[in-house]
Amino acid sequence: MFFNRKTFLHLGALALLGVSSLRAQAPAAQAPAAPVTAAPVPAAAPLPDLPALQAQALAIEAKLPSPVVQPQTYFDLSPVQRDRWRKFLPQTLLKLTRRERVQIVLLGDAILDGVKVEAGEDPVLKSFAGVFAKMLAAQFYYTGGVRVVRPGGKLRAKESMVMGPEILIQPVPTSSIMSAPSALATSCMQSQPDVVLLAQGLEDGLAGVTSADVAAAFRSLLDTARIKHLEVIVAGPIPQAADPEEASLALTRGPTSVLREACAKANVLFSDLGDLSRLLETPPGAKGADQVFPALMQEYQSLLNLLPSGGVMTPTTAMHAEMGRILYQDLMQGSPSVPWKITASKATLAGQGQLTLEFELASTRREPLALTLLPLVPAGLKPKYANPEILLAAGAKQTVQVNYAITDTRQLPLTDGVMRLPVLVIAGKQSRIEDIAVPLQPFSITWNSRTAFNQETDFSPELEIENSTGASLSAAWESEWAGNPQQGKVALDADGSEVLKLALPLPADGKAPLRRVLPLKLALSSNGVRQIFDRDIEITRNMGLKESVPLSAVDGQQSAVTLRADADGMKLFLTLDLTGVSLMDDSSGKAFELLLNIDARSYGERLTPGATAALRITGKAADGDAVVDPIAPWAFGSGYGAVFEPKEIHASLTSSAGGGRRLTITLPQSYFYRHEWALGNGNSQLGLNVRLNGGGRDYFLTRSRRQGDDAESLSVLELTDKPTQRWTVRVE
Repeated sequence: MFFNRKTFLHLGALALLGVSSLRAQAPAAQAPAAPVTAAPVPAAAPLPDLPALQAQALAIEAKLPSPVVQPQTYFDLSPVQRDRWRKFLPQTLLKLTRRERVQIVLLGDAILDGVKVEAGEDPVLKSFAGVFAKMLAAQFYYTGGVRVVRPGGKLRAKESMVMGPEILIQPVPTSSIMSAPSALATSCMQSQPDVVLLAQGLEDGLAGVTSADVAAAFRSLLDTARIKHLEVIVAGPIPQAADPEEASLALTRGPTSVLREACAKANVLFSDLGDLSRLLETPPGAKGADQVFPALMQEYQSLLNLLPSGGVMTPTTAMHAEMGRILYQDLMQGSPSVPWKITASKATLAGQGQLTLEFELASTRREPLALTLLPLVPAGLKPKYANPEILLAAGAKQTVQVNYAITDTRQLPLTDGVMRLPVLVIAGKQSRIEDIAVPLQPFSITWNSRTAFNQETDFSPELEIENSTGASLSAAWESEWAGNPQQGKVALDADGSEVLKLALPLPADGKAPLRRVLPLKLALSSNGVRQIFDRDIEITRNMGLKESVPLSAVDGQQSAVTLRADADGMKLFLTLDLTGVSLMDDSSGKAFELLLNIDARSYGERLTPGATAALRITGKAADGDAVVDPIAPWAFGSGYGAVFEPKEIHASLTSSAGGGRRLTITLPQSYFYRHEWALGNGNSQLGLNVRLNGGGRDYFLTRSRRQGDDAESLSVLELTDKPTQRWTVRVE
């Protein structure tokens, strides 16, 4: 039996007292007896003065130096910060506080580019995503860091080799948000991520992808993430600043506005990486809009790289660092406020191709506020008048009006009737692009059917007229397509809508050209307001096996380049006769680049939205084998997720005795494992597009304003040598 420490000490003390007592009682050995003398009784010791001792201790303590307490930099979340984490990333918060490994899948476009690194260093570590991850690691981990995971490779070396829990980043580049859901689905099959960081919208904005397409792709990505139990962060695209800057700045604000709205509805964290208020400070010496805007743009352009490919301006390494801090700040505490507020916005058609934007601009400060307003230039619009200089009293507000001329009616809202009009607001040192999104008044037109496959006699675009006045509305419409005029009238209740009974006849001649673009002229009139809503409509005839079809040239000039498809039970063969193409190696040793998109989903799946990833094939001018780049797991359509070996796809350039050049591509049928592959059946189809760059010119099978990886941008190849007389119809 063991006693506790105090019991042992007490027993020891008693034992010592007992021994002392016995020694005192024992007689001294061989000692003569001493006379007994009475000893004097000593005086009692005075009791200690406790208050005096306490005073002395306090006096001594006051003379000691004050202790320095080191602040804790990890696990130090305020209640507000913890609430934000629990709102947006509760699962990730739990893993970080437990100091467990967290993996982030990074889905991004050209916004990931632009970082300059030393040899052997992974650029993702210096990108905004790497900076963001490092700040998270410093916040939650004692030691550890950030590593980059590449498909098929081992964990990459990190900047610090300190052992501890880590944040892993797996970059998955995609050129469009249309591919993001498929990329996420295949990435999740190869790992077990915790968070999806979506950084899309830059290339989509430059390509003019519609807000409806961006919103639909984002909904699909959210569905995929929820199925996989992943949390999502969205990083909005950065603005461009090429000449003319007022138009370039507006290019990416459409996707920014759509993603911000969609995130708010889905309770997903959104961070605007193009928030100028945190990237720039207005130069103090600039006065007036004519000086402030150029000075601001010069400062912003210093943060961007101008890359030769596509002219996309990407962030510099320094800007990536700032973007990472913006993302971290938005997660921890939200976007900082600015001294103004915009409310009560509306956009109204004024007739004769005119549009008016009105909104209330309010000051949130307790002192007068001077503001500079600069309406940016969205595609299809041109600002005509706006008061650039506004002075607001403390807490005051003012109605602002901006007038636009509609320069291209094809840029009016296509599917949701919402105008997205960005305005640059500057006050003192702060500037920010305000994305004003409002329904078009008094009416708008929605195209409910934008792409249809296998159309035979006619196509119904399901045009819907929407009343946004809040009162009843009577309107007349008229249209013309391929020389066929139609007209009608509608009567709409307050905020009502009606689908027009409009059918567009398709060519019945079997010798019709493979591809044509025909404009649909459409006008709507009501209460003295007449507005044109013209659209270009591309129709592409289904092609068959053994049929040579011409590729069109981007420059609009005549082209003699042709494409032929053949197939058997084992392989698909594509042959391009490069008549008139003079190949010459460039400085990188490449003479041509071929982008091949194939949607090899089954027939029923292929009629639904989806995405592919282009096969990139390059080669020299001399005869020989071409090079096939690594293939994305979703290359052949949504739902694919295999590892494809590029060497199994054979591409070679040959010359004939007469000097003709031919590029032949052979693909194994086994790569199309989700396809029925029923040869001789017109409903056994592949979505197909070919884009060729060579000899200083660009050629294509089909060309759409949609991104090249969008499955609805492809033509149709029927796996039969007797194709049906059917069409793919696409509204641009």
